[in-house]
Amino acid sequence: MSLQPHWYSTIYGFLFIAGQGLSACAFCIAVLVILSRDGGPLSGVIGPSHLHDIGKLLLTFTMLWAYCSYSQFLIIWAGNLADEIPWYMERLKGGWQWIGILLVLFHFAFPFALLLSRSLKRTGRTILRIAVLMLVMRFVDLFWQVTPALTKSGLRVSWMDFLVPLGIGGLWLAMFLFQLKKWPLLPVRDPHLEEAIAHGGASEASY
Repeated sequence: MSLQPHWYSTIYGFLFIAGQGLSACAFCIAVLVILSRDGGPLSGVIGPSHLHDIGKLLLTFTMLWAYCSYSQFLIIWAGNLADEIPWYMERLKGGWQWIGILLVLFHFAFPFALLLSRSLKRTGRTILRIAVLMLVMRFVDLFWQVTPALTKSGLRVSWMDFLVPLGIGGLWLAMFLFQLKKWPLLPVRDPHLEEAIAHGGASEASY
């Protein structure tokens, strides 16, 4: 919000937190499924029921983000105050409206429909693709929130818009993987660990 200090929204902070929670959930699902593939360190540990549970969590965050986004839009549009509506007016013209439609379709509607399916949530390959889609759309959402405040000439995409996130994200991912190797992937002293593993039904897993 500091990019446009004359605009404010009482729900924006919670909307941003919901989006970051969705990003974290999608990233954790992607890492978990990759580690659970044949030959991976969690192969035989993570099962369909585990995937189903985290798929429901991803669905919850998707719905929470959509609810907050729509609530903010509805409240501001209904209020029709001169110091609030410019934020949306800038993002509903000059080509930015197509990014907004893209967010409605692929940040909410499409993944929402897929995540309603029990069988899709229990398949590692499918839930991984949905998680990757959500990570991509989170980047698109942040781009849609930030860039219109920096340029008033309509939708413009620069190679730096991709290079900078890839560079910073690559450094972060490298550090994450480095740290991941240093720590156990399972809470080996948890008294409920065996029960949790049995709950997943790993023998039924399909990747």
